Amino acid sequence: MKYPKINTIWKRDENNKFRIIEGDYSKIEFAAIKKWNITEKIDGTNIRVIYKNGIVSFGGRTDNAQIPAHLYEYLQRTFTLPIMHEMFGDTDVVLFGEGYGPKIQKGGGLYRKDVGFILFDAYIGGWWVLRDSIEDISDKIGISYVPLVGTMEINEAVEYVQSKPNSLIANEPKIMEGIVARSTPLLLFRDGNPLMWKLKVRDYKDA
Repeated sequence: MKYPKINTIWKRDENNKFRIIEGDYSKIEFAAIKKWNITEKIDGTNIRVIYKNGIVSFGGRTDNAQIPAHLYEYLQRTFTLPIMHEMFGDTDVVLFGEGYGPKIQKGGGLYRKDVGFILFDAYIGGWWVLRDSIEDISDKIGISYVPLVGTMEINEAVEYVQSKPNSLIANEPKIMEGIVARSTPLLLFRDGNPLMWKLKVRDYKDA
C-alpha cells in the first residue's frame, strides 16, 4: 500500500509548475472545510513500515525506491518483529513516515545528528488512525511523530507558511519545509483517502 498523493492546496500554473495560483483550489473539497489540523512537513525520504502476516518489511515512496543503507539499518533495529507483534498482534499495519537526518536530504543534519524515522500517518486494520493514535504508537515504539502546529483556517495556515517559520523539531535553526493540513474532523475523499493538502515555504519564495 502506497501513501496517497498530497496535493498542494492551490493549482499550479500549467506553463510554470513552480508557480502556484493562489485562491484556485486544486481540489474543490478544500473550500468546504473550515478548520484544519496543521503539522510540520519534514524534508526527508518517504518510508513505509509494513507489518503483514507476521512479517516486517520496509519500502520507500514507491516499490522501486532505494532506502539508504544507514537508514535501513536503523529501521531494522527499531521496528523489530517482537515490537510490532506486541503492538499490533495479527492486525495488518502500514506506518507512514519520513526517514530524516544526515545524508538523507540537504540540511538533514540540522534536524538531528543521527538518522531517524518520524511518523506522520498509519493505516491499521483497514482504518486511517487519528492524531492521538499516532502519538501513542510513537511513544510506545520510541520514535518521533510530526509536530502539531495547531488548528487553523486556510488563511491562517497560508500566513503561517508565508512567515517562513523555523522547524519545530530541528536541533539547529532551519526554516520549515512547509506544512501538511488534515481536515478536522477527519474526512475522506470519495476514493477513501484522507482529505489533506500541503503547502511549502518555497511556494512563496518570490512573495
